[in-house]
Amino acid sequence: MLLTRRNFCQSAISAPVMALFLDALAETGAGETQVGAPAANYMLRYLVRSETAKQQTEGLIEYCLENHIREVLLFNGNHWSPGWNLPTLEEAKVRVEVLRPVVRRLREAGLHVSINMLTTIGHADAGRDERKRFSWQFMVGDDGAECHAIPCPIDPQWKSYVVELYALNASLEPEFIYVDDDFRYHNHSPAAWGCFCPLHVAEMERRTGKRLPREDLVHQILSAEPQPTIERQEWFKLCGDSILEALRIIAAAVQNVSPKTHMGLMCSDPNTHAAEGRRWLDMVGAMSASGNKPALRPTYAAYSETVYLAVPEQISPMRKLQPLLAAKMRFTPELENWPGTRFTKSVALTRLQMALSFFIASPDLTINNILDFFEGGFQYDNADYDRMLRDFLGYYDTLAAYAGECRKERGLEILWDSRPPLHRHVTTDRMADLPAPRCWEGVLDILGFATTFYPEEVRLADRGYLEERSDEELRSLLRGKVLMDGDSAAFLVERGFGPEIGLKSCRAGGGANAERLVNREFAGEYWNHDEETWSLTKYLLEPVEQAILVSKLIGPDETYTRPGMMLFENYQGGRVGIIPFDGSTGDFDMRPVFRTWKRQRALRKMLEWINKGPLPLFVEEAPNVFPLRRDGEMAVVVGIANLTADPLPQVKFRIAVPFEGKPALELLTFSSKGPLSNFHATATDGYLRFQLPVGIAPLELACFRISAS
Repeated sequence: MLLTRRNFCQSAISAPVMALFLDALAETGAGETQVGAPAANYMLRYLVRSETAKQQTEGLIEYCLENHIREVLLFNGNHWSPGWNLPTLEEAKVRVEVLRPVVRRLREAGLHVSINMLTTIGHADAGRDERKRFSWQFMVGDDGAECHAIPCPIDPQWKSYVVELYALNASLEPEFIYVDDDFRYHNHSPAAWGCFCPLHVAEMERRTGKRLPREDLVHQILSAEPQPTIERQEWFKLCGDSILEALRIIAAAVQNVSPKTHMGLMCSDPNTHAAEGRRWLDMVGAMSASGNKPALRPTYAAYSETVYLAVPEQISPMRKLQPLLAAKMRFTPELENWPGTRFTKSVALTRLQMALSFFIASPDLTINNILDFFEGGFQYDNADYDRMLRDFLGYYDTLAAYAGECRKERGLEILWDSRPPLHRHVTTDRMADLPAPRCWEGVLDILGFATTFYPEEVRLADRGYLEERSDEELRSLLRGKVLMDGDSAAFLVERGFGPEIGLKSCRAGGGANAERLVNREFAGEYWNHDEETWSLTKYLLEPVEQAILVSKLIGPDETYTRPGMMLFENYQGGRVGIIPFDGSTGDFDMRPVFRTWKRQRALRKMLEWINKGPLPLFVEEAPNVFPLRRDGEMAVVVGIANLTADPLPQVKFRIAVPFEGKPALELLTFSSKGPLSNFHATATDGYLRFQLPVGIAPLELACFRISAS
């Protein structure tokens, strides 16, 4: 039975969960959802063309009402293209008057209306030359590439212009006015990374007291040995200051015209924004100075069909911002499909991405480009997308309700924060190499381990995180429970923390082409089995005598052996695990040889040793899944997404015991919802281990609500 809104609302099983969720929303204001409304909230970004505004408006209303869409984000401009130019103020005035009756009519139909400012700085030149239309300074890239359509964000002329542009659109009194993700320093083709125009070069001279040409300035910014240069420090401050100042004057302009309008911001990858000196909490303060809670629209999931194993990694930019910002901003993730056809993305993947957003992030989801903007939105049949919105609303409602009831996300903690990469060593003269690489995102998930960016006891560390810590912060971290890659271990040895991680030395190098599991306690049935490692970057570990070797690296024809994966308990009581490969260069997520049953078994036992007990969630006998755990006062919800083209015939998972007594279990899939009674649950080694007579279809997220019976 498909979970339509009607049969969902009639479900006695769902009623208590939904009641709890709606009560919580009423108390916190999260998601701006009113009591009695469906939990899952579709928000549609849509282009109304000036030439066809009246007829499009009526079609839009019909479409929204038919497909349960309650919010519309109207583009401020008359074209949808990443290279669309900024309008003159006269052009903007004309466009606002086109949108005014559209906004009024949508509200009469009961829809919530916001404005999406597609361009504030501009996404890319895309062949446009705006030098005759505007006289401000245009952006210059780190390589000297000159933009002809993208303004410099510290130019006073642009700042005066953008204040008036936003004030004009605020006169429509939208609920939210969103700044798009062109509000950044990177990726403004032809400038890969800006801005190094004369205004920025002069400002850096004022801040540092040094006059440097662009080439030398870029080189000094990228230099961080032995300590970050004054140029790198001041560059991060300049970029952060300029973005913050622009956001402040934009927000003030909006509030002066429409005091009830909330600010919204789309963003890109947080690692990249960190290399722009972005100060998130200051930005939240700027957007909420009026008292209105701002919104964050993080980039979410792939824009087109993707390798399904990459799904956890692709949504991690959103997940890592949640601990920092979710309590301060309304999260409205953006699900892209560009261009908006099934050639670009299947309904099945779109459905899964929507499900994960409702379960992980927010009851609010921005749906982008399921319609053809170039043809006015309704000129061809995307009926399968439309049916998905209608037929699966009840399923999405339940996911959002589960997330509202069980608000605490659990898993192995991937360490990340928003500090700029002051100490990152860069060997090129390309600013695009400055953001810290990812190491653990989407890696252990598909091996069956739940992960999170919220604080947890077992932590996953990488060099990008560690190199921005003080010595005291590192000591504190190593008093706990940590798993790291070889690059992280090499860094800690360089910093003098070899004794804390059980190493005398550690360096990259070596040609070992296999790994043998040599410790029966951790290898189990795979003891003395070999695993291919020739494509991985190896680190030569020299462990202390007290270290526990889990594996050894084997040279060609077994001509030599070297230490492999290892564990160590230090004098502070901290427990450390080391995998002697380089996660920062893709060894973990890009190399299939890392993902095997043997490594999964060894890693589970290693992590249990590090934790001195059971892990939050582990899925057994299921390759390439995405496990998630959420805890509430009365229940735990386990979500498992099948990221393969094969069905998962039976579900087996184990969780750290959440409560005493016999569990009761409720099952949610794409096609059904209800209690599950014929399951097997046993307590073993601190776990509650479930064996369930249900399967998970390809690209399906199944959820299991566990409570005390």
